[in-house]
Amino acid sequence: MKRRLLKYLLTAFLSGITALSFAQQSAYIPPGGQAWIFGNAPVALYGNMQQEGTLGSNPNALFYFLGKRWVNGNAASLPDESTGGLNGTGGIFRFSSNNTLYGNTGQQSIFGAYSVAGGMGASFPNLELSNSAGLILEDLSDLKIRNTLHFNSGHIFLNGWNLSVGQNAPGNITGYSDHRFVVTGTGAAGGYLYREGLTAATGRVVFPVGTAVGNYAPAAIATQGAPDNFKVRVFDNIYQNAISGALLQDTFIYKTWDIGHSQTGKAQTDVILQHMNTAEMPLYAAYRDSSYIIHYNGATWDRLPQLPYQPQTGTLTTQTMGTGATMHLRSFPGGLASQEFFSKTIGFPVLLPPADFILFNAWRISIDQVRLEWSTRKEVNNAVFEIERRFDGETDFTTIARVPTRAPGGYSNYRIDYPYLDNNDADVWTYYRIKAVSRTGQVSYTEIRAVPPLIKIDVYPNPNMGQFHVRIRGIRTPLVMQLMNTWGQVLREYDVQNDADVEIREVPAAMYFLVLYHKATQQVAYRCKVEVLGQQ
Repeated sequence: MKRRLLKYLLTAFLSGITALSFAQQSAYIPPGGQAWIFGNAPVALYGNMQQEGTLGSNPNALFYFLGKRWVNGNAASLPDESTGGLNGTGGIFRFSSNNTLYGNTGQQSIFGAYSVAGGMGASFPNLELSNSAGLILEDLSDLKIRNTLHFNSGHIFLNGWNLSVGQNAPGNITGYSDHRFVVTGTGAAGGYLYREGLTAATGRVVFPVGTAVGNYAPAAIATQGAPDNFKVRVFDNIYQNAISGALLQDTFIYKTWDIGHSQTGKAQTDVILQHMNTAEMPLYAAYRDSSYIIHYNGATWDRLPQLPYQPQTGTLTTQTMGTGATMHLRSFPGGLASQEFFSKTIGFPVLLPPADFILFNAWRISIDQVRLEWSTRKEVNNAVFEIERRFDGETDFTTIARVPTRAPGGYSNYRIDYPYLDNNDADVWTYYRIKAVSRTGQVSYTEIRAVPPLIKIDVYPNPNMGQFHVRIRGIRTPLVMQLMNTWGQVLREYDVQNDADVEIREVPAAMYFLVLYHKATQQVAYRCKVEVLGQQ
């Protein structure tokens, strides 16, 4: 049975029957089986392909694959006309869903049977995508194209696996734009687009990738080193620790590029990154002209004292872009590590306060506690609030506590309230302020709030035997204290400066009134009755 099928396939391929006259519905090339596509006429396959043997192609050969699924076996090969079968031109394998027998078959899938890690397996000489629904890589297999990948329509979805283009050279990727590219996925983990053999001679090599349909975010690499294989993927969001931690917001874009390479040399490498303007956060968009590429150095995202290059309109496309895009370049004279992460932010002289305060109050709730409350309307890369306190008579504020931000990742565009309780029994005035500190060291302050000690006046003992004490706390202005009889006659008068302890002696038995006035305004600060029962 296998021999009869193979003979039929060989007859069809070698004769080069046109797509209209040859309507093979499915095909199977068994292990050891061989078929060849010549360039005298196109060949079409309307069904699925199971390729376990050898399927060769000459230059100008065109193979239409209109089926739903292509599977290469572990021993499969797709050689070209060269002696070794890997270094020639070969034919074009066109993936299309425009199946005249079964109608539009939708998204196609492929099991490429190539391993990027091992550098071995089946590889196509050239592949053209003409399927608006796209081509998806099946699980457990990478895909390799030795010469040219051309986008006529649609996307290639890596689905967590890898696509390699080039054979000891970067190869060619053509036809890409914001409507046709390689989709690497939105998550931090996933597959890469590889291109082989980048050198100084290859110049700028484009990696047309994006996170999802409609989210085109290509990169380009220019290296001055020896032949090197580079890989690129891009994912949504930017994280505090590159692939983990809090989400960074406002001054960034919703994209992170993951770029790696094989060589360990230190050759200068230029990184060019392009994003759709729709991926910008509002604050970033307002200051786009001061934006640049940032690099994760293993501990934090770096910041530059000045812009390395001005941002430009995106040009990493072969077709007219449907949406506005911005492109940045940053040079790394010492080269790149084996894996690096990049994103974009706005730079100096834009210095944004970590917190926009809308409220700060402080008041004493007991003789030994002060309550503080503050609110923010916006936080930008904020890390912590430092509570600073100064007692009357001191010249400097002291940090007494640190309160972490409640904004997710240090970013918010809505009101957040913060409380704090300070154990403070000082009998002098206290001054408070709140200091917000960003992850990059920028600070902002609230206004200063003054809190008096608890106003407390004690008369003791009361009743008494003609001798008693008056203790005054919490009033910081000069006072006049008067002892009056029930007729309102002032019997004794004392000047009191700030807090005081006054001892009163030898008062005859009677009922008295003790009144304290603010000296400057004559307003009553305190009034009470004092009962003298007799004299000692």
